[in-house]
Amino acid sequence: MGSTGEPDRKRRHFSSISPTAGAVAKKHLLTPCSDDKKLDVAVLQFQNQKLFQQLEAQKIEYFVLEDKYHKIKKHQDIYEDTVMIANKSWEKLVGDLEPRSICTSELENPRCNLQCSHKLEDGASLAIQEDFMSRLLESGATDSCSDNESSDYQDNSTKITSVTTKNILRNITSSINCMWHMREDVASALRCNLSEDDTRIQLQKSADELNMEVRRLMIELHDLHLKHRHLTSKLQKHRDKAAKFKAEQKRLEVELAHSMSELEENNSRLAFFKSQKVGSKGAPILFPTFGNRQVADKARDKHKEIQELESSLKELKELASGRMAEINSLHEKRTVILRKLVNLKNAVLDIKNITSSSPFLSLRERLDKSKAEMDQCLPSLEKLQVEKEKILWHEQKVTMEDDIADVSRRIFHFSESRIAIFEQELQKLVHERMELEDKLEEALKEPGRKEIISEFKGLVSSFPKEMGIMQNELSRFKESSSELNCLRAQALSLSELYQRKVSELQPLYAKSSRQPSEVKRLQSVVADLRESEEELKLILEMYKRESTDSRDAMESRDRDYKAWAHVQIIKSSLDEHNLELRVKAAIEAEATSQQRLAAAEAEIEDLRQNMESCLRDLSKSSDTLKSKHEEADVYLSEIESIGQAYGDTQTQNQQLLQQITERDGYNFKLVMEGVKARQLQDVMNSEVRVMDKKILEANSLIDLYGIKATQLDEQLNVWSEQVSKLVAEGLHNSVTLGNAQERLSDIQKESLRLRESLNEVQIQAEKSRLEVTELLIELESERFNKKRMYEGLETMTMKASSLKTRTDGQVVLEKLQQEAGKYRGILKCQVCHDRQKEVVIAKCYHLFCSQCVQRTIQSRHRKCPTCSASFGPNDVKSIYI
Repeated sequence: MGSTGEPDRKRRHFSSISPTAGAVAKKHLLTPCSDDKKLDVAVLQFQNQKLFQQLEAQKIEYFVLEDKYHKIKKHQDIYEDTVMIANKSWEKLVGDLEPRSICTSELENPRCNLQCSHKLEDGASLAIQEDFMSRLLESGATDSCSDNESSDYQDNSTKITSVTTKNILRNITSSINCMWHMREDVASALRCNLSEDDTRIQLQKSADELNMEVRRLMIELHDLHLKHRHLTSKLQKHRDKAAKFKAEQKRLEVELAHSMSELEENNSRLAFFKSQKVGSKGAPILFPTFGNRQVADKARDKHKEIQELESSLKELKELASGRMAEINSLHEKRTVILRKLVNLKNAVLDIKNITSSSPFLSLRERLDKSKAEMDQCLPSLEKLQVEKEKILWHEQKVTMEDDIADVSRRIFHFSESRIAIFEQELQKLVHERMELEDKLEEALKEPGRKEIISEFKGLVSSFPKEMGIMQNELSRFKESSSELNCLRAQALSLSELYQRKVSELQPLYAKSSRQPSEVKRLQSVVADLRESEEELKLILEMYKRESTDSRDAMESRDRDYKAWAHVQIIKSSLDEHNLELRVKAAIEAEATSQQRLAAAEAEIEDLRQNMESCLRDLSKSSDTLKSKHEEADVYLSEIESIGQAYGDTQTQNQQLLQQITERDGYNFKLVMEGVKARQLQDVMNSEVRVMDKKILEANSLIDLYGIKATQLDEQLNVWSEQVSKLVAEGLHNSVTLGNAQERLSDIQKESLRLRESLNEVQIQAEKSRLEVTELLIELESERFNKKRMYEGLETMTMKASSLKTRTDGQVVLEKLQQEAGKYRGILKCQVCHDRQKEVVIAKCYHLFCSQCVQRTIQSRHRKCPTCSASFGPNDVKSIYI
């Protein structure tokens, strides 16, 4: 019973898990792995598509940048050629300058050389020269200044060039200094021998010529320096651009390599996962049957994949063929457009067609018409200027008459105001007299009247004489005040006339100050003509040396030359016309200014004489006033002596009181007259004080007018000197104009020669342009073929990488098939090695096929083949793997 119970328990325990539940659990264990693998494959496919798109975009960018790089390389080659030409011309110029500067320095006087060396030893002069050298040889003045990776050879060459340029500049500066010293010596010798006017004229001429030469040399050096600097800056920019494009190209190459490696990795992983998927589909490990059905499914899947790949390949080939046809058509269109462009450029750059074109001829006709109109308008303009000057002169006369009338009006108004003031004062005195009469009447009624009358009688006896003297003085004072008012009015009129003369002289001074600027402008025009001549020579030399120049440089030079030639023709015609007009205007202005100056000097001399006469009259009036003051003091002393005598005669007056009483009325009148005389005396004293103050003010005004007159004299002297200088400059400008016209004729002859040579150069340039266009077309065709080759290579590399991934997938498949065979061997019965394990022995849990277990049960020895454990038929249980 015990033996039977144990297997029953074991059976119940094993049978508690149903075969369907076990299969479901096994499926649940396997499904997450398969789902994860499917997700990984989808994500990798999506990433692969994205990376492929990025790779295509980067390829397009790479091709675009490569095209840009080639274009920039072409431009760089062109600019390098131009820089080589400029360097050659610079070296030639330096080579020519060095022996010439040495010859000039050797030909100079040894005494001048000694003086120059002494001056160069000074600190200030050395600082100036070093500053000039540093400006010439600063960053940008040599080719090796902008390149950080320049070689030792370039450094040595720059050092040698800097040394040579320094030597040349020192020789030039020393020769210039020697010329200056020679000029000073010659000037000192001429001063001793010749008169002042001759020395001045000759020194001015020599100084002007030397200044012009020095300026011309400095301007030429400055222009050369600017051109050299401009070329080096352009070269530096192109080098920087080339370095940037190289860096971008390297970065894109690195990114392309990185993306290619990522793509290869993703392709390999995708192939691996595909092979795993195929293995999982074709060889399920934990399923009960492995038959012909699974092999057929695998073959069908492979066949489907192959068909899909073939269809996608056909589509891609069709797309590639269509794209190739489009590219070929676009290439042909581009070549046609290039030829048309070249033909258009040749037509545009042809000077003969341009000169014979209708707009050019119409412009020339308009220019001729405008010149004719200008010639017609010139005489009318001159007439209008003459009329304008006449009108201005008439206006000045009218203003002078108005000023004289204003002066007389002011004197009249001043006298009227003074009369009104005196009338008011008279009215006040009348009122005071009336008040005094009232007071006297009151005093007569009061006691002590007789004593007061006796006092007044003494005063009255002395008043008539004093009154006569005071009236005489008053009349004199009135005459002097009227004379003073007249003098003041004259002084005011003279000051106004003086200010007007100053305002008239100011525009003359402004005109004289403008004339040097016009002369300088004419000198700058002459300098521009010389520069244009030198530039034409340089352009000819460059054309002679470099006939095989690139297309862009030739086009730019032709355009610049045409524009410059057209502008210079118009400029020369306009400048000649303007110069003639300015010279005429300057001569007329000088003549009118000289006439006006002479008239102004005569008027100023008249004003001076009037001022001196006024000063004399003022001095006389001041003397008379002083004498009158002294007389007034004498009168006051006499009045005091009379007062003392009055005390002595008081006793005598007491006897005559009876007679005085009889004559009260008469005495009363006399007293009133005495009071009036006193009041008049006080008024006269106040007027004398006011007159003194006015005389002091007039003296201060006279001093101010004297200072202004001296300032005017100084200004007149300065203006006369400036006029003489302007006359000398006008003569010099006329001489320079003659020289400039001669040079212009020479330049025109040379320009005709240069035009002839330019026509020949243009013919050569057209030939070279045609050759260049043919070469460009060939280059573009070669580039197109190269691109096609590169694309073919890329497709081949892609095919090779796909084949590699396929071979790698086949190896993985073989390994998986071997593993599947091992797992199949494990699942097969260990006794017959043919059938699958279907039954388990419950006692030892060993698996076998049902037929082998039935054989052992039917035999006498019911033991396990592997462990030889005994079992019964109830211990055998079926399983589902």
